[in-house]
Amino acid sequence: MKNNILFLLLFLCGVGSSAQEINVCGTDILMERRMKKFPLIKEKRKMMDLQPQKNSLLTATYTIPIVFHILHQNGPENISDDQVRDGLRILNEDFSKTNPDIEQVIPSFTSIADSTRIKFVLPTIDPLGNCTNGIIHYYDANTNWDANVSEYAYTWDPTKYLNIYIVKTIDVGNGFSAAGYTYLPGTWPDGASQDAIVMLNNYFGSIGTGNYFISRVLTHEIGHWLNLYHVFGGSNSAGVDCNSDDFVDDTPTTLGYLFCPDSNNPSSYQVCTPGVDENFQNYMDYSYCCKMFTAGQGQRMRDALSSSVSGRNNLWNAENLALTGVFNLQSNCAPQAAFSISNSQTCVGVPITFYDNSWNGFPQFYSWTFPGGNPSTSSEQNPVVTYNTPGVYSVTFSCGNSAGTSTPIFLENIISVQENSPGVYANFWEENFESNSIPGVDWRVNNNSGGAQWAMTNETSVSGILCAKLTREFNFRFNVAELIGPSVNLSSFSAPLLTFKLAAAEVFPEHVNTLKVFASVDCEQNWIELYSRIGQQLVTSSSTEPGFIPQGGGDWRMESINLNALANEDHVLFKFVYYRDSLPQPNNVFIDDINIGSPDLTSTNNEGKHFDVFPNPSTGNIFVNAPLNSSFFVELYDSKGKLIKRKQHSAAANNSINLSDGKNLVKGLYLVKVYASDVVFTKKIIVE
Repeated sequence: MKNNILFLLLFLCGVGSSAQEINVCGTDILMERRMKKFPLIKEKRKMMDLQPQKNSLLTATYTIPIVFHILHQNGPENISDDQVRDGLRILNEDFSKTNPDIEQVIPSFTSIADSTRIKFVLPTIDPLGNCTNGIIHYYDANTNWDANVSEYAYTWDPTKYLNIYIVKTIDVGNGFSAAGYTYLPGTWPDGASQDAIVMLNNYFGSIGTGNYFISRVLTHEIGHWLNLYHVFGGSNSAGVDCNSDDFVDDTPTTLGYLFCPDSNNPSSYQVCTPGVDENFQNYMDYSYCCKMFTAGQGQRMRDALSSSVSGRNNLWNAENLALTGVFNLQSNCAPQAAFSISNSQTCVGVPITFYDNSWNGFPQFYSWTFPGGNPSTSSEQNPVVTYNTPGVYSVTFSCGNSAGTSTPIFLENIISVQENSPGVYANFWEENFESNSIPGVDWRVNNNSGGAQWAMTNETSVSGILCAKLTREFNFRFNVAELIGPSVNLSSFSAPLLTFKLAAAEVFPEHVNTLKVFASVDCEQNWIELYSRIGQQLVTSSSTEPGFIPQGGGDWRMESINLNALANEDHVLFKFVYYRDSLPQPNNVFIDDINIGSPDLTSTNNEGKHFDVFPNPSTGNIFVNAPLNSSFFVELYDSKGKLIKRKQHSAAANNSINLSDGKNLVKGLYLVKVYASDVVFTKKIIVE
C-alpha cells in the first residue's frame, strides 16, 4: 500500500470501551505514546520509512536466537515447554511459507506470498554461559502485565537474543487489553530491556492454552519487531479508512479487517478500490485468517536485519550464533522441576493425576512423594494417586538426568480431599449469592485457558444485591470459564427441577458463544451435559451495547432443567460453563437465583410449608418460626456477606427464635439462611 504521502503519525482511533475485547495488537498505541514523549523518535522513524527498499541479501538465511520468558502464578498461564515448541513450529512455518493453510491464499496473492528466509531457533547458552533450553519460567505477579508499569526484568541482551514474554493478561491503557505488542526498531536505545515482545499465553501455539486459529500473534508481533506496519497503515484503526500507508510496495490499499470476509465473495474484500483484492489474509492484518507475508514485506524485514538500528544485524551473524549455542549446540541441561495437577480438589478414592512440567532440560528420572496418598511415592513421569482419608495433603517432586538433579520442590497443602458423602440435604435448595462468595467454600471457578472467570458483582441482580458475572474484560477468544457449585443431595426430591435466571446480550448477532450446564455424580470424574444455549439462543436482551448490564426483569430469563435422571443421587455437583467464540467483542453474562426443587415448589411456598421468617420489612427484630419438633440452625448475614449471628434450635425448644435477641438491627438488607434435615433456604429481609 505505497501512497505518495509522507510518514503518517501513528494514532489511536476509536479505541475505548467498545474495543476492549478485540484483543488485537497494542504496538501502535504504545508507539504513539512513546513518540509523543520523545519527538525525536518520530523523526528517526520517518527517515527509516522513507528509505527505499533494498534488493540485496536475497539468498541469505537469517537465523535468530529466540528466548521465551514465561511469567506465571501457577495458573494455566504457566504454559508447558511443549506448547512453546509448538508455537515456535508454527512461527517458523509462517516465516518459511510452509504453513499448511498457505494453500488457502486467494489467487491474486499466491504469486507474491513470500518465504522470508528468516528462521528462529532456541539458544542452548544463556548470557552467563550456562546451559539453557531457551524457555524460562518465572513466578511473577507481572503475568498480569501493565504496559505502563511492568518492568522487563528478565530480558537477555536484545542485540543477541529475541526476547518473548509470555503472560496472562496485557493492559496497554485506556481500557485496551491487547493480545500482544512490541516496539519498532529504533524506538529504544540499543540493548534496552524494552526491546522485546509481550504476548498472551493463550494466543500462542495450538496445544495447552493455545488454539491454532489465534496462534499467529507472535508472527504478527515479530513482523512489527522487524519494522512492518499493519497492512492498513500505522494506526490501530482497522476497518476505518483507506488512507494510511504501510510503506510496502506490493500490499494494496486496504481497509483492514477485524474478522474474515468471505473469500468466495470478492466484493467483501474489494472495499477501497473496486475490483482490486485487499490482502486480508496477511499476517499484519487483524482478520485472524492470516496466512502469508508478501515479498515486499519479506524484503523490508530482511532490511531491518541488515541494519545496525537496535542491533538487529548482530543477531544472525555467525559469532553470535556460536555464542548463544545455536551453532555448536550444548548437550542436555539439568532440568528444573515443576508440575501441575488434574484437580486440586477431589473426594476419597477418586484419583488425581500429577503431570511433569519440568523445564530447562529433559528429565530421565523422577521422584515423587505423596504423604497420605496411594502410592505414597512414585518414579513415574505422570503418576496417578488416590487418597483414602479426607484432609489436606502436600507433595514433593524432583527430577534429573545425566547433567544433574533438580532442587526438590515442596508444595504444602495443595490437595484437598473431601468425604464422598451426601451433599446439601433438602427438599428445596436456593443460591442467590447473597451469603456465598465466588470463589469460596461453596463455589469454585476454573479456567484452563487463562482468561476471564466467573465472579461476584453488585452491578445488578434479580433479588438482593449480588449475582454471578462473567465479565467481557479479558474474555479472550476461545476462553472457557467454569463455575462449579456445592454438592447437592437430590435423593429426597420429588421430580427435581433446576432453575436459574440468566441475562446475556451480544454486540454482534453473528456470535456463537455458548453456555452449558453439567452434572457430576462421581466427584468430577465424569460430567453429564444437561443444558446448552448457543448464539442467539443464549441472548436474553435486545441490547447491543458493549458492557451490557441488565436493567430490569425484561433483561433476565428463567431457565429450567429437568433433573429426573438424577433423582436418586445424593452427591451431585453442578457446573456452569461458558465457551467464547472467535468473533470480536463478547459481552457480559449474568446468573442469579439458582434453585433446585420440585416443579410445584417455589422458595416462598416451601418456606411457608416449613418455616416462616418475619416480619419483612422489619423495624429491627427478625424472628424464625419452625414447625413443631424441628431441629435446625440459622445464620444471619449483612449485605456484604458478613456473618452477623448463628443460632442453634433444638426440637424440644419453643418453635420460634429471635435472631436479633431483642436488639434492633441497623437499617439495610440482611439474609437469613436456615439449615434443617429437610430444608435449606435463604430469605432476604429489609430492616427499615
